[in-house]
Amino acid sequence: MVGLERGASLRGSKPNDCMKYLSIFLALVFPVLTLSAQEPLGNNTAGYKKQGSDFLFSNTNGDVKISFCTPDLFRVRASWNRSFEANEPWMVVQYNWAAVAVTATDNKAYVSLKTNRLELKVYKAPFRIDVYTAEGKLLSSETLRQAQGDRHHGKPGLTKNADTVRCTKQLQPNEHFFGFGERMDFIDQRSKKIKLNVGRGKGLPHVIGAYNILEANYCPVPFFMSTRGYGIFLHNAFPTEWDMGTESDEQYSFSAAGGEMDYYFFYGPSFASILNNYTALTGRPPLMPLFALGLQVGTYAGGTWGFEQLTSDRYVIELARKLRALGIPVDILHIDSVWRIFGEGGKGDRAVGS
Repeated sequence: MVGLERGASLRGSKPNDCMKYLSIFLALVFPVLTLSAQEPLGNNTAGYKKQGSDFLFSNTNGDVKISFCTPDLFRVRASWNRSFEANEPWMVVQYNWAAVAVTATDNKAYVSLKTNRLELKVYKAPFRIDVYTAEGKLLSSETLRQAQGDRHHGKPGLTKNADTVRCTKQLQPNEHFFGFGERMDFIDQRSKKIKLNVGRGKGLPHVIGAYNILEANYCPVPFFMSTRGYGIFLHNAFPTEWDMGTESDEQYSFSAAGGEMDYYFFYGPSFASILNNYTALTGRPPLMPLFALGLQVGTYAGGTWGFEQLTSDRYVIELARKLRALGIPVDILHIDSVWRIFGEGGKGDRAVGS
């Protein structure tokens, strides 16, 4: 215990003495715990280095690289060990972009990076990024409010806690968010907390399935579009969490359980323009074959509802022949598994193919 001699004890101490020792202990330990919980990038005192369309900012606790892909699309990477991970070919397919004309102006409090579509104000102390249109309209800000009072304060937007990397930004009034891949809960995700990781969900069985379908996540995509005219794609394959205003109506955050803080910022302002840039970055699917546009017929458990143990390939072949004999122009015949009857006493997909 801080403040006690070796072998001393608190037993028999007066209440005021105990409070004094406790205050000393908390005063010494709490700042250390707070610092380890959220490690910001610190201040920028060394300026920046420019290489092509990349701008590298070396801060007291780590480095940030801002790369302009197009005049309205840029990438932000933060590293607390001052090295950046190699590019990968699965989440992003386009890394080689034409040079972008960027005007850099070093002001006293921030560095201005301006294209013909956007202006980034990169504040130095503490390091944070605000994004404006070229005409001066605020799109996104990491200048967060203090816990008390209404005054804006220089609170860091990029932080790290152990392996978890996080970015926190202002939540603007009447701002709404759409995206995040396949969802079975809400379309507008403002004031929601979203956990993106492939899984079936937890909790009691849902009325139409053997799991909580509102928590199920078959195709999570760490990307959203804001009604303020921008989108963000978190380029990180770790499980991610998105707090879109549940803890505060003045800020939202996104974090990854590991890896690098690496995100792309898209300016539209229309959703169509944002999606066009997003698909240029992540890849566009080929057109479907002609047969996929035709009539599709599904057969539940091979036509043996209630008698799944009788499922056989004979039924499927006979069904296909009957459809042709009746002149029904079926292009796809698919067999749906008995996914509705998992659980104790159910046969589930164990019956399919028997």
